[in-house]
Amino acid sequence: MEHTMNLNDVLLRYADYQMNARKILNPSCRVCKICNGVACAGRFTNSLEFGGKGNNGGFINAVRGLADIQIELDPIHEDYIPDTRCSFFGHDFDLPVFASPIAKILTDYTFDSPFFNNNGKYAAALIKGCWQAGGMAWLGDNKEPGYFPGQVEPIREVGGVGVPTIKPWADREEFWKRVEWSRQAGAMAIATDLDAIGLGYQYSGAVGSKNEGVCTRTVAELKKIVERIDRPVVIKGIMSVKAAVKCKEAGAYGILISNHGGNVVENSAAPCDVVAGIRKAVGPEMKIFADGGVRSGEDVFKMLALGADAVGIGRPYVVAVYGGGQDGASIYTQKIYWELQNIMRLTDCRTLKDITADKLIRRR
Repeated sequence: MEHTMNLNDVLLRYADYQMNARKILNPSCRVCKICNGVACAGRFTNSLEFGGKGNNGGFINAVRGLADIQIELDPIHEDYIPDTRCSFFGHDFDLPVFASPIAKILTDYTFDSPFFNNNGKYAAALIKGCWQAGGMAWLGDNKEPGYFPGQVEPIREVGGVGVPTIKPWADREEFWKRVEWSRQAGAMAIATDLDAIGLGYQYSGAVGSKNEGVCTRTVAELKKIVERIDRPVVIKGIMSVKAAVKCKEAGAYGILISNHGGNVVENSAAPCDVVAGIRKAVGPEMKIFADGGVRSGEDVFKMLALGADAVGIGRPYVVAVYGGGQDGASIYTQKIYWELQNIMRLTDCRTLKDITADKLIRRR
């Protein structure tokens, strides 16, 4: 798209949407000016909370991990407009940023929204808003009847630009039903979040409980899934070199490095701390997507410099859509676009390929 709004105008409109969201989401989410997990620590006691597991350490670590990385500036160069364009799954995008998959938004937080009254309409606002601004949205999964088909249907309206993320259901029929719904909607790729086995409060008893809940997958099973699905497959929830190498062995198009927003392990590592090691292990061929604690274009820059190909953002997109509907998702994507361009210009990075690890300084 043509980004005609300047950064100041985008920031002003986004501030209005934050204010709207604060009125709607409180007390589930306080919509803090700095979304770092501190205010919602210890509040993940039932489904109606925005925080992470236990003391929220995983969520907080993700934000602090990126904050502990600084960027080396170099503003002395010929003037130019940085090129943030990229391609994934056979589609072109204006920036390497996507809305990370989050499930059961209205169910978990609040139905009190002037823009939508069900999860499917929330998904439509998110998908269309990201697409309108040159980005993409990934969608979450849940076992509620009718939930998943309603989530993926809006993908059809934007030419397949969306990535459904399917949980590793122990009931294989449930898994493949979701794959078929995704195909019918024309989804450009399909992801599966293997770390969902850590969501015990929601998906309990996968083993020995009549196939209810989710379960693990072997490399052999993943290989069969990759072979059977007729489009790129991304495996989410990868936080180690060992697991990443297994995904490569299974033939996955890519992986999503993520600690699930701090929801599966109480004090999980910051995703940014494992990106470089995983990139070194899997090489340049495998696509690496990464999320966790990303709050700005500068954070996107850091993840890219560490070795990610594209970067996901979770909770801030929820705030944007609650506060401004489809336009909220579009405005937030434009905010990240302008911030990324700005930091690229300050570091003499003409293209995304110029964003390398030597542009970073670690404080720890």
